[in-house]
Amino acid sequence: MYFTRKKLSTLGFAAAAIFFLLAGDLTASEKVYQALSLDDCLALAREKNPTLGAARERVRELMADYEAARSQFFPKLTLISYYQRLETDRLSPGGAATTQNLFGREGLTSLIGKQIVFDGLQTYYNTKAATLGRKAQHQEVARTAEEVAFLATEAFYRLLEAKEDVRVAETALQERREFLEITEAFFRAGKVTRVDAFKARSQVLEAEQGLVEAGNAVRLAREILARTLGLEDKVQIDIRGKLPRTLVAAPNFEALWQQTEKNNPEIKRLKLEIAQSQALVKAAQGGYFPEVSLQGSVGVRHRDVGGTKDEWLGGVFMEFPFFEGGLTKAQVTKAASQYRQLLETQRERLDALRVELMSGWKLQEDARKGVAASRQNVVATEEAYQSALALYRVGKAVGLDVLTAELELTRARLGLISYQVAYEIGRAKVRQIIGGSAAETEIKPRQEGK
Repeated sequence: MYFTRKKLSTLGFAAAAIFFLLAGDLTASEKVYQALSLDDCLALAREKNPTLGAARERVRELMADYEAARSQFFPKLTLISYYQRLETDRLSPGGAATTQNLFGREGLTSLIGKQIVFDGLQTYYNTKAATLGRKAQHQEVARTAEEVAFLATEAFYRLLEAKEDVRVAETALQERREFLEITEAFFRAGKVTRVDAFKARSQVLEAEQGLVEAGNAVRLAREILARTLGLEDKVQIDIRGKLPRTLVAAPNFEALWQQTEKNNPEIKRLKLEIAQSQALVKAAQGGYFPEVSLQGSVGVRHRDVGGTKDEWLGGVFMEFPFFEGGLTKAQVTKAASQYRQLLETQRERLDALRVELMSGWKLQEDARKGVAASRQNVVATEEAYQSALALYRVGKAVGLDVLTAELELTRARLGLISYQVAYEIGRAKVRQIIGGSAAETEIKPRQEGK
C-alpha cells in the first residue's frame, strides 16, 4: 500500500489532533483537582470519602434486616419429596401377625404451607425494630457526613494556613537578606563589628530553615486533605481560597445548644436506637407466649402396594414451650440490659456534645478576638521594623534592634494567620455539632453590644 504526500500530511494532522485532544482531556482531568474551593472539597468528600461510603452501605444491610423480619408476616410454603425402600417382613402397624403384604417402596411429593397467626407479637416488634434501626442508620449517615465535612474543612484551612505561612517565610527571608546586605556593607565600611554580620547571617539561615519547614508543611497538608477527601494516592491536589476578612460574633451558646438538641443527627440516632431497643425487649418477651399457626399440605403418595393416591392435611397448631433451659429469660434480660446501656450512652453523649459545642464556640470567639488584636499587632510591628531599619541605616540603632523587630513582625504575621484559620475551624465545629444546614438557616449571629 502506497501513501502519497497528501495522504501522509492528512494522517499526520489527524494524529496530532488526536494527541492534542487526549492531552487536553488529561489536562482537564488534572485541573479538576488543582483549584479546589471549599465547596468543591466538600462535594468531593461527600462523593469519595470511604467512611461515608461505608455508612451508606450499612443502610442497605439494615434494609435487608427489615425485609427478613417482615417476611414472617407471610405464609411459608415448602415443597418436599422423598423415595424410600422398606423391609416387607417387618411388623404390621398394629404389631400383630398378618398375612397381608406390606409395601416395600414408597414415594411422596407434597406442598406444605404454614401461616403464623400469633407468636406473642414477636414478628411485629422485630419488624418495628428493624424499621427503627434503618432510620437510625440514616441519621448515622448524616452524622458521618457532618464529621467528614468538618474534617475536610479543617484540612482545607490547614492547607491554606500552610500556604500563607510559606508566603510569610518568603517575605521574612527576603527582609533578612536585605538586612544582611546592609550589615555586610557596614562591616566592610568599619561601622559595625563582625558579630553583627554573623548574627544577620544566622537570621538568614534560620529564615531559610523556616521556609523549608513551611514547604514541608504544605506537602503534608495536601496529603491530609487528599486522604480526607478520599482521592487516589497519585492525584495532585491544590486549593484556592482566602482567609476570612470579616468575622462575625458567634450566637448565644444556649441558643446553639437548643438547636443542637433539636437537629443533631447523633442525638436523633440515639433516640431511634432507644426506641428500637424497647421494641426488641417486647419482641423477646413474646417468647413467653404460645405460637398459633395454620398448617396444611397437599400431595401425592405412591406405594408398590396400594398404588398412587392424593392426600391432604389441614389444621390449627399451637406450640407452647414448657422448658427451654432459661433461653427466653436470658434473651429478655439481654435486651433489657442493652436498653439501659443505650440510656446511659445517650446521657454520656449529651454531656460530651455540650462540651464539644462549647469548645468550638470558645475557639471561634477566642479567634475572633485574636484576629482583631493580631491585626493591630501586625501594624505596630511593621512600623517598629521600618523605624528600626531606618535608624540602623543612619547609625542611630544597633543590629539587635532590627533583628528583634524582624522576629516580632514574623511572629505577628504568623499569629494573625493562625487566628484566622482557628476562627474558621471553630465555626466548622459548631456547624458539625448543631447539624449542618440548621447552623446556617436557624441560627443568626448575635449583634455586638446586645
